[in-house]
Amino acid sequence: MEIKTTKHWWAILIRGIVAVIFAFLAILATGFALDLLLLFLGLYLLLDGLFAVIGSLLATSHKNWWILLLEGLFSITAGIIVFVWPGVTLLVLVYLVAFWAVITGIFEFLASIMATWTEPGKIFIGISGVLSVILGILIFIYPGFSVTAVIWLIGIYAFIIGLSLIFFSFKARAARP
Repeated sequence: MEIKTTKHWWAILIRGIVAVIFAFLAILATGFALDLLLLFLGLYLLLDGLFAVIGSLLATSHKNWWILLLEGLFSITAGIIVFVWPGVTLLVLVYLVAFWAVITGIFEFLASIMATWTEPGKIFIGISGVLSVILGILIFIYPGFSVTAVIWLIGIYAFIIGLSLIFFSFKARAARP
């Protein structure tokens, strides 16, 4: 495993914790207004993107650091869009989430393929990428889901991704020299 990855395992852990917290908030917020969902989603996208950018900048010696940077910048951009246009309709929000899930899933899957086989936990990054793409495609196909269903799907997705990142961070920590 890359020394930078093992040295900065905590950045991966924080991304995972933020995802799990967002998942619980999204699931508990199903009865609240769409504005609350927008706030949670915007904060999650910004924090996830911020920690992805930080992680990529800490790992610039890795040949594929730019993939994580692009993923982070895309998440930050999506988060800013959520805050700049809060009056966006639910359909646009659903498509934004679907597009974001597909793009970040592709980046995560590519990162897992480009990682060396000796990196522990890389399979979990690949799995989370595939799950992200599947979630995005399902949302594109069925945009008429109720707000509750979309919130629960997003929450479940964030929970799975969060657990994957937390597991990977502990693997990276254990692999420290």
